[in-house]
Amino acid sequence: MGRHPRLRALPSPERLRAGRRNACPKHFGKERHSGVQARTMKIAKSYPPPRRGRIEVGVTMAFSSPHPRPLPPGEREIIDVIFYLKSEEEIVMQITMKKYANRIEKSQVNPHLRYDGKRSGLILDPQKEKVPLQVLGFGIYQLKSDFITKNTKDKEMVLVPQDGRFEAEINGKNFSGERTHGPFFPGPGRSNASALYVPSNVRLKIRGRGEIAFFEAPALKEKPPFFLSGEDVKVMSRGDWIWRRDIVPLISPKDASSNLVVGETYSPPGFWSGTPLHQHDKDQPQSGESDHEEVYYHRFNWKKNSGDLIGPYGVQILMDGKRLMKAYLIGEKSIFAIPGGCHPVVASPVSELLYLWGLAGKGEALAMRDIPEFVHLKSFEEIFKTLKEDQKIKNLSKEDFNGICQPYPFTVEQKDLLIAILREKGCDIA
Repeated sequence: MGRHPRLRALPSPERLRAGRRNACPKHFGKERHSGVQARTMKIAKSYPPPRRGRIEVGVTMAFSSPHPRPLPPGEREIIDVIFYLKSEEEIVMQITMKKYANRIEKSQVNPHLRYDGKRSGLILDPQKEKVPLQVLGFGIYQLKSDFITKNTKDKEMVLVPQDGRFEAEINGKNFSGERTHGPFFPGPGRSNASALYVPSNVRLKIRGRGEIAFFEAPALKEKPPFFLSGEDVKVMSRGDWIWRRDIVPLISPKDASSNLVVGETYSPPGFWSGTPLHQHDKDQPQSGESDHEEVYYHRFNWKKNSGDLIGPYGVQILMDGKRLMKAYLIGEKSIFAIPGGCHPVVASPVSELLYLWGLAGKGEALAMRDIPEFVHLKSFEEIFKTLKEDQKIKNLSKEDFNGICQPYPFTVEQKDLLIAILREKGCDIA
């Protein structure tokens, strides 16, 4: 559904609520109308007409005139909408990137912070103006022998141990787990991760030893508690060559949660992740894209020693090709908020990189849209697989190479890139 031509800036949720409280559901009184319409006109300039059946009728907004004016009985050039709190969050999610892209580009808001290993509790609070998120929260508990207690209210949580052990109680039901020697201990291709899903409207009590990270977001429905043990975790290889990585899915609406999608990604030294480039910051299911915010928690296998000058590092990029083009130097325990755009990350050659990731949206299933100009990398992956399966192919003639490329609509530049990569992989092309 297209936007109304006058939809522009977004008022705050507080202004939304104020407009809703003061609005008459049927018509505006003459004395109250000017102030009320001033609010509702701002709302009208901000939002596309709602999808029928998803948001109900209640607050009147006029589109027929750019200036506040009385609304006579029977006026039909209006759209009526009730904004429940959930509906406000739906609408707000569509403009997270719009709100923060320029501010991040101008360094007015910093999506990156280094965790000091001491703070315990919520770290990225989407209610704070300087945090470039509006739905998804992230934090870390430093566990001790005393219980930490939290009432989840309307939010759901996913907790992922980083190191140590925990025991938790959710409305009288007990769970326990551990992650011995940290996330890198099992080695490449394996994982010792586990995850605990905590639903909304429950009381969580947790204690133990070590560090446990968590994500939180508004729950979309009631679900039972769920624990994914390390024995049930699966590791999946994705990508190829220098963008190959291991993906470890943990919790999603397909198995446990109602909103949160949580997992881990392992990148070998010098390798890229988030490649080929993709994004998920628009509610456009017809284009294969959903509107989901994301947070990364970066970990490096090599730890900085007292005599080291720099220590392990990588580069996290955040860009949309329009308003935002930024790169950040990341290190051990870097936390990175992703309001939208493309967000590839590369590990330096000096250390393996593993990052915990979590996403949350406004209700639709997670869908990532590939950036068209880089989709050919996925075709390259298919060619690599074909050549790998035929161990006899070490040298390719130009005719053989063109035959392999024939099913794909490669440009001349893309073919040249493929030749360069194949030569680096040890395949000579005569």
